[in-house]
Amino acid sequence: MAGNWGKLAPYLFLLFTIGFGWFILSPLVPGILSTFGVGLSLGVLLISLYGYTMVVVGLLAGWLSAKFTVKAALYSAAIISFVGLLGRALSPNYSVLFFFQIIAALAYPLAMAPVGSVAGSLFKDKSHTVIGVSVGLLFLGMAAGSFVGPSIFSAYGLYGAFWVTVILAAIAAIWTFFGIRGYPTFYKGRSLHGTFKVGMIKNWYVGLIISSASVMFGGIAAEVLIAGHISAATAIEFAGLFGGLAFLGSAIGAIVLPPLFEKYKQIRVGLVSTSLLSFVFVFTMAYFLPFMPILGLLAVAYFLFGFFGNAFWSMAMASTTNYVSDPAKAGFATSMYSVATNLGVAFVPVLLGPLFLVHAYSAVAIVAVMEFIGFLLAFTLKVNPVRAVKAAAKRRRRRRK
Repeated sequence: MAGNWGKLAPYLFLLFTIGFGWFILSPLVPGILSTFGVGLSLGVLLISLYGYTMVVVGLLAGWLSAKFTVKAALYSAAIISFVGLLGRALSPNYSVLFFFQIIAALAYPLAMAPVGSVAGSLFKDKSHTVIGVSVGLLFLGMAAGSFVGPSIFSAYGLYGAFWVTVILAAIAAIWTFFGIRGYPTFYKGRSLHGTFKVGMIKNWYVGLIISSASVMFGGIAAEVLIAGHISAATAIEFAGLFGGLAFLGSAIGAIVLPPLFEKYKQIRVGLVSTSLLSFVFVFTMAYFLPFMPILGLLAVAYFLFGFFGNAFWSMAMASTTNYVSDPAKAGFATSMYSVATNLGVAFVPVLLGPLFLVHAYSAVAIVAVMEFIGFLLAFTLKVNPVRAVKAAAKRRRRRRK
């Protein structure tokens, strides 16, 4: 088992570098606007591209890992991430930057979508642990990029920050190529027929509301604080702090809580408790941000929502693998979950976020209802895996009939 954790290390580092390369852009947006002469919407679009690529390519990534093994998906992710970030660092204008940002963003679904296959092929009974740690390392990279980006920008400028991501991507690519050779290939080429189960829709809803709330509250914080008569400079400073704390909490929560609940065989307790605390802290953010902006309280709420919310999110993702009986289908199951999650990111913040500025009471009520439904669904998510033997027996019975 210890050897398998060593095999997992290059994959975890690849996810970290993807997250780092993604969210180092958040504090660099002003530098991007001034360097390339574009408006705010085009600057923010560079960040959103990662979510859009998951929606478009997520299922393809899961199919690739099933048909051509996980190694094929991860080799592709490592190469694409390096090429995209290298092109980004060499971009002379926004059009070229935008093109290579799309290339870099494609690494996200290729690396993240088949995480269920990685977990199923290396760790048969520790899907919550592996998926939690994997998601946590992605978010740890996002938090690191968000936190250190300003310092790198101050010291080396915009292109210097871009080149730091290239160096990390190169290390990740080299380590991936030499480090994942021992990943199993026995399940390649299997049929994905029957992977989808109606019960998975409950998991998708959970993933959608948690991820969309995370993105929405990170994106609207500055504007809502300014509307609450807090100075623009202070609002922007604390909005950045809130976002960094949310990512840091997400990383720690996903790394610590799912393995803990899995170790003590308390997955149901974990789902219910993390969903309840997610509801408590998302309501705290939703209410206090527009009506009573106590900055210290909000900072704690952002961190704890990330901590419990992303643990809930990753456990709901791991729960989708309980509907299938082999690693190939597990990767496709987590791919579907990732796509549904990012559909929420694409639409919910855009539609619901502005409501906090014009009708905050309605916005708070909608958020509360959405998240409370997620809490109720936590009692129903599947926690017991389908065993291959049972699945095979059912197939034999069907053939006899």
